[in-house]
Amino acid sequence: MTLRVLQVVHGLPRGGLENGVINVLNALSAPEFEHGVVCLDARGEMADRLRPAVPVWTLDRQPHDRRTPARLARILRDWQPHIIHCHNWNTWPDTVLAHALAGRPGRVVWSFHGFVENTPMPWRRRLASRLLARHTHALLAVCEDAAQRYGGQARIPAQRFRVLHNGVDTARFAPLADRRALRAQLGLPLDATIALTVASFTPIKDHASLLSAAAPLLRAPDSPLHLVFVGDGALRPAIERQIATLGLGARVLLAGQQDCVPQWLQAADLFVLPSQSEGMSNAIQEAMACALPVVARRAGGNPELVEHGVTGLLYDGQDPAGAGPALWRLLRDPALRTRLGAAARARATSRYSLDTMLDAYAGLYRAAAGAA
Repeated sequence: MTLRVLQVVHGLPRGGLENGVINVLNALSAPEFEHGVVCLDARGEMADRLRPAVPVWTLDRQPHDRRTPARLARILRDWQPHIIHCHNWNTWPDTVLAHALAGRPGRVVWSFHGFVENTPMPWRRRLASRLLARHTHALLAVCEDAAQRYGGQARIPAQRFRVLHNGVDTARFAPLADRRALRAQLGLPLDATIALTVASFTPIKDHASLLSAAAPLLRAPDSPLHLVFVGDGALRPAIERQIATLGLGARVLLAGQQDCVPQWLQAADLFVLPSQSEGMSNAIQEAMACALPVVARRAGGNPELVEHGVTGLLYDGQDPAGAGPALWRLLRDPALRTRLGAAARARATSRYSLDTMLDAYAGLYRAAAGAA
């Protein structure tokens, strides 16, 4: 029997959640699986990466749009999925209500991919989450921290959550033996020590704290350190002003949005992510697969990915300046960078490969369909 799986997302813009969904859709294919996607809001540019056989419905949801559950219910009745897999809070209420309106075809699965801000969950969401969980077959989280924090705040028993880690394509994201030609191609200094960040310019990613922490190292005489930020977003102008104020224009490159992220990782010496909170960071997984030592805040799911002193260095989540000493330690010790990077690559291939993730999702869908 072919299992029909409908993914419900807010949309498919650039992002880690969206990248993971597309990896599942493109890899778990016929004859065992048939996929469809509903974008409740806008379609998003990453939808162009989907296989042509995958149908995409876009509902153009408006704020507080009461029509959305009924419109989604019509898709459920027409397509008759075995599994309806919705992602994050902004799809869960509409999906559960649509499932009821459609006569409850198949099973609803909900995935939580992490908090986007460090604020307490509103009481209405806590209450609604408990009610929605009663009508959801399986609750998933991308890391233990996400499961524990959401379950704890919403008072949903921890045993209701199953953790399914994100996966990374370790063939596409792999180290490169000779980086000089690649650096020349990307316009990067050949002999610099390059610390790379791949993240959108949003408050929770906190590029500003990294610039402040790294400024003394970047301004030091004869320092080889350069920062490269790949990504874009609303805070880019503020980051540009901060770079100018700190006098770091010659040492910090804003590379913008890039389609060839593996090349930028392969050209770097280390990876740094100053986010105030993360779920299971795709960016960290990709850096590890490219054999880069990782510097990251001890926040969210980061400690599940980065083992301090083994695959990278973690700093106190309450001390944004902590990135500075960690960067200095790796800057002055190339052998440590090599050792941590090799261990990071081994960890990525053994625990976080794309095949491992796909096997987990295939097993989940089979089990959920069997319970239908």
